[in-house]
Amino acid sequence: MIDRVQVIAIAVSAVLLMSVLELVRRRKLVEEYSLLWILGSIAILALSVWRGMLDIAARELGIFYPPSLLLMLVIVIVFVGLLSFSVVLSRQRKQIERLMEETAILGAEIRDLRARNGTMPDGLSSP
Repeated sequence: MIDRVQVIAIAVSAVLLMSVLELVRRRKLVEEYSLLWILGSIAILALSVWRGMLDIAARELGIFYPPSLLLMLVIVIVFVGLLSFSVVLSRQRKQIERLMEETAILGAEIRDLRARNGTMPDGLSSP
């Protein structure tokens, strides 16, 4: 017998999976980052559909109310996703800082070369 909690869990996990696939299709989410979300939503959908598997897993983990295992799984998936995105964001920040430094160095070199040659672009005056 399917109860209300199982129906809601199936609907939410199916919507999550469809949302991720739609974001990938529209190129709003890069494929390499979508893998985590696709696998997570498929796992949640599988546990929602096969309630027996959810009951067995909850019993083995000592969880009294099996749907709370779904919530725990969602929290873990979101945490891992946020952690991986934080790593990517940190890497990109370092790259941006390096590019800003390189751009500043190149700009200074160009100003020095123009000052030596006596050519300045319009609107700029020599220091």
